[in-house]
Amino acid sequence: MQLIYKIEFNTTNLYFKYIIEKLIKEAKVNAVCKQYQGFILIILEEEASNIESFFALLEKKLPMSIFIGNSYVIESYDENLEEIEDFDIKQNLTLLTNDAIKQIIEENNIDFLNDIVKISKGEISRFETHNGLKDYFLPNKNIREDFEKRGYEVKLLITNTTKLDEIFDLNMKDFQLLCSIERPLVKLKFKLLKNANKEFSSTNFIYAKIPDDKEVVLFAKSLKENGIDYVLYANDEVYQDGLKVTYNKEQNIIVSGDKGLFPKYDFIARKKFNSSKEYFDDNGGVYKAILAQVAKRLVPSIGVYFSQNNQKSSISINLPTKGIKQIIVIPNIHNNIKNCFEEIADIDEHCARLITNFSKKFPFVLESDVPANANGFESIINLCAKVLGINSAKEFEDTALSANLSSGIQIDMKLINFDGINYLDYRRIVQSIMAYKMADVDNITLVYSFYESLSEFISNYVNEIAKETKATDVVLCGNMFANSILLSKVIKTLSKNFNTILPKEYPLDY
Repeated sequence: MQLIYKIEFNTTNLYFKYIIEKLIKEAKVNAVCKQYQGFILIILEEEASNIESFFALLEKKLPMSIFIGNSYVIESYDENLEEIEDFDIKQNLTLLTNDAIKQIIEENNIDFLNDIVKISKGEISRFETHNGLKDYFLPNKNIREDFEKRGYEVKLLITNTTKLDEIFDLNMKDFQLLCSIERPLVKLKFKLLKNANKEFSSTNFIYAKIPDDKEVVLFAKSLKENGIDYVLYANDEVYQDGLKVTYNKEQNIIVSGDKGLFPKYDFIARKKFNSSKEYFDDNGGVYKAILAQVAKRLVPSIGVYFSQNNQKSSISINLPTKGIKQIIVIPNIHNNIKNCFEEIADIDEHCARLITNFSKKFPFVLESDVPANANGFESIINLCAKVLGINSAKEFEDTALSANLSSGIQIDMKLINFDGINYLDYRRIVQSIMAYKMADVDNITLVYSFYESLSEFISNYVNEIAKETKATDVVLCGNMFANSILLSKVIKTLSKNFNTILPKEYPLDY
């Protein structure tokens, strides 16, 4: 009998096909595997019992992937479709199937005694793998803060997955992403009191992963054997540390990163790209790149590119005869709290009075400044965080994610026209938060409300723009949409009237 099994697969990389072909050989069944744009087919010509045995093997040995969607039996397929070619592009990914991990452990023996001793003493162990140089240490607030002050992001390597439920509030999706073949970084929430002394993170969240290459597999094994179930680490930013991922109800979402994605051959552009930056730059930005991916360049669409650290955030329209035009621009502002207060005071006498009263009630706000090297939304969020006494944009976002709220209060999101360009008026956002702070509204409500109000801002103006352009497609991109509050509320509102598009095969942002 013939059986055709379809696996939705949102990347053109071929490593998953190779894994399936290896399992076909292991099972000794009469089957072929074909990969197309958006899916993989397994076509079997076998007796029912052999097919059943093969799928039992698949269930046992086929790893999860962040790119997999639904899988199901189909009756037929278009045999004229063009299969994805193998252009001999080396994958920037170690394929850690269970068999591969077992083989690594059996065939290699690296002595990590010095590293284990250092880490056990509370010191830092540094060593280099083919994925770059990393510093490892046990959870320690002082060491972590020192790395963060120097601009490093501190993440968590989990060496014993059986301890995950003791550390984090996990759901099945989190666990599946952590254990997928691409070994991405996943933002996880600590259990109550697990991070009470801030040894792991300054917030209730941290990006975590499990071992992702040969050396780290062996290192993690040695740590686990010595009773160390997890370590913090900071990596040299010159090196890639994998993909950061998140998800919504519909799909897994790549936030950033190149590992496992690049280098790759793009079958729409018909050329090879070595990095996400090269890909986005070649396409004229993230919004244009996604339009190319989904073949929407020749129809009207609205693009919302909101980036936390890119200087080109905007709401734009794409009109086939006119190209892309920015409608609303997110300003690049001075990273200076004193300048911010002066600009707010210049709005009107009520705002001037607010600045005077706020400075008297919260004098500490002016005692130190915000980070000077921020761009895009990060600059605005840093100022909002500053007036609330929150240390950083990261802490601001994670505070919002910790909120057990379904709705908040209205933060002013208004436009200001300057030289014929409509800008989001950041002054009104900060001023609105300051006014609520003066009225003793708690920080959790205010930071949650920031993202909720931003979602309303997006939805309102998308609807306004659509009335003029008749666009029915809305592209959401930029790493601001990694925030689950913002993304869920925007999609919930816009999906009633629009086709909302998120990138499936490429990251949200640079």
